[in-house]
Amino acid sequence: MIGKSRLAAALIVILVGSTFALTQGGRGKAELKTPAGAVTVDYGRPSAATDRVAEQQVGQVWRMGKDSATVLKTPVELTFGSMRIAPGSYSLFLNRAAADRYELIFNSQTGQWGTEHDKSKDVARVPLKGETLPTLVQEFTIELKGTGKAGTFVMSWGKTKLSADFTMK
Repeated sequence: MIGKSRLAAALIVILVGSTFALTQGGRGKAELKTPAGAVTVDYGRPSAATDRVAEQQVGQVWRMGKDSATVLKTPVELTFGSMRIAPGSYSLFLNRAAADRYELIFNSQTGQWGTEHDKSKDVARVPLKGETLPTLVQEFTIELKGTGKAGTFVMSWGKTKLSADFTMK
């Protein structure tokens, strides 16, 4: 029979381990509320001690997170420059188009594992503005910022920050 102190210690280890697993490298959610409902992005949050985005090779497509594909859901039309994204659900991927240029890919296939990118289902490729951050962002982060009918998609990881402005209809 296990003594009370050993049982209590075992329970503490289980609870602390469970909390750690939920907060380290789990799933993240970005949200921007609109009158028609929320625009959301559900994504895996890997951690890294280096700038993994900057290490991506030119022409390489990345799943923007870990595990299952990153998914954007929007109840409204989003317009990035001249590129229109209809209401619906999209998997998001990141393409390093050139050494100093990245693209956000909207793909109509959802529900797949993050490494399964079917290029034939790409709906749009949106150029991203790049910025070097002064400090390392340890955990991959996506944010949706906005007011009124204007918003910004922001992803940060390592010392790289990529963003794209959009409007909502």
